[in-house]
Amino acid sequence: MQRRQFLRLGALGLLTVPVAGWLLHSRGVNTATASASTLMPAIGQPLRPLPRLINQANGAGFHHALTTAPHGVELIPGKQTELWLYNNLLTPLIEVTEGEEVSIPVSNQLRQPTTVHWHGLMVPGDQDGGPHHAILPDSTLHYRFTVPEGNAGMHWFHPHPHDHTAEQIAHSLAGAFMVRPKTPELPDGIEEHLLMVTDLRLDDQAQVAPHTPADWMNGREGELLLVNGQYQPVLEVDPGSTLRLRLINACSGRYLKLNLEGHQLMLIGTDGGLIEQPEVVDNYLLVPGQRCDLIVRISENPGTRFELTSQPYDRDWMGPEPAHYRQPGQLLSLQTRQSAVRPAIQLPSTLRSLPVLGEASVVRLIELSEEMPGMAGMAHGANEKHQGHMGHEGHQEHQGHQGHQGHQGHQGHQGHQGHQGHDRHAGHDQHATDSSGMATAMEKPPILFLINGQQFSMDSPPMFEGKRGEVEEWVVHNLSHMDHPFHVHGTHFQVEASREGEGDWQPVHRRAWQDTVNLAPNQSLKLKLVFHNPGDWMFHCHIIEHEELGMMASIRIT
Repeated sequence: MQRRQFLRLGALGLLTVPVAGWLLHSRGVNTATASASTLMPAIGQPLRPLPRLINQANGAGFHHALTTAPHGVELIPGKQTELWLYNNLLTPLIEVTEGEEVSIPVSNQLRQPTTVHWHGLMVPGDQDGGPHHAILPDSTLHYRFTVPEGNAGMHWFHPHPHDHTAEQIAHSLAGAFMVRPKTPELPDGIEEHLLMVTDLRLDDQAQVAPHTPADWMNGREGELLLVNGQYQPVLEVDPGSTLRLRLINACSGRYLKLNLEGHQLMLIGTDGGLIEQPEVVDNYLLVPGQRCDLIVRISENPGTRFELTSQPYDRDWMGPEPAHYRQPGQLLSLQTRQSAVRPAIQLPSTLRSLPVLGEASVVRLIELSEEMPGMAGMAHGANEKHQGHMGHEGHQEHQGHQGHQGHQGHQGHQGHQGHQGHDRHAGHDQHATDSSGMATAMEKPPILFLINGQQFSMDSPPMFEGKRGEVEEWVVHNLSHMDHPFHVHGTHFQVEASREGEGDWQPVHRRAWQDTVNLAPNQSLKLKLVFHNPGDWMFHCHIIEHEELGMMASIRIT
């Protein structure tokens, strides 16, 4: 069912009562911005580097203890905002070198379970920090792993407890994890800046506002767009400087279409580190969970200011759009000093060579869809013709792959039943608790986000089974009406080909390691990947609210 058709039917009262009631409520009030604060933080402060956690290991390796806890931060002058942070720091940075052993005990001082997911790091399955390895309140879990060689890149860490991730991300619980290569990657003289982008929505008391139904439907976008925990900071550089800007999109639902006024950007790296050849781009779309590595040579004009912005990107918002949705969002200002011009720095034409993954031993079909209660047969939101074609193709692809769980998407929606009696997290569908144990409204709309027709619950068995070292091809179809950033734990993948609707497959020429990729409505992608570690590995939409509403599953690797 198309979004406009859904909106029209809701207005006419032709949907089931719960869906129509929620929809009419959200159309009458802009629930995406109703609780937004008019309070504003300080603007134009000098850009601060990410606060680096000092290595406390006595010998080799990295050790530093983390504590998750509420902490007051003065974002608004004269007011304290309670955020949930690691070690009382906004966007802390862990920095190691590939091959190092890492030891990080994590103490949970929140009033709800948490985990630490090491997003982009190749860690053992029981160290990944997925939803099945929760750290209960007043408990400690010690993470220990070795960062393998070849895992250099800009990664990050964030909570991943099912039914609580959205609230914890909304309270800013996230950090950056930089893995340095053993040998330098680029020529000397390039000025590096690590930029972690988050967003916040505050109420009129300068506290984190609760989720609205529109947040759950679309993915939460806070009105305050922050870089390294600051609002519209300023970075001063010498004219002609060659900058390496390494960005993390740590927002729950906001897409960042990056643009630097008056400059071209050069993409040199993605989630999994450097790509093969530099690529000049005017804009670069960085979706939730992704990272990018950009080179830019700044103007030679002294005393000039340029804005790094996120340009509008329509990801098919459901219901009333927030005021900022079609407006550029300012990230930071670049200001050239009154100083001598820096000489240009030439990059190598080839940054590194990436392996070509061989023939796949197994092909898996993965369908991303949504479902409204009482709308049987309309689970897939793109169009019925596309839906039928994809399902038929998917069943053909899975023939002959005995021993691997194949397409399970239409077996009576078994995942829905398991979700109703959802273990110790039950009861959090309508409300969550803040750090003091008080209830905070988190009303969820009557919509299900599904993978292969199933809604994830903590009782869901693995959707697939696979083997270590085996090349797999995943054909991922977005049958819903909105964009979804698709994320895989435990490995990186290469995007091989793309298709719009029922058109021809088009090869993707950029060879890159990624762990998160966007799919627009009616788009399909072919991914090649290899799992090297055993375990149960999650894959899901990285719009956090969609993940919590069920668009998540796992694969068991033995």
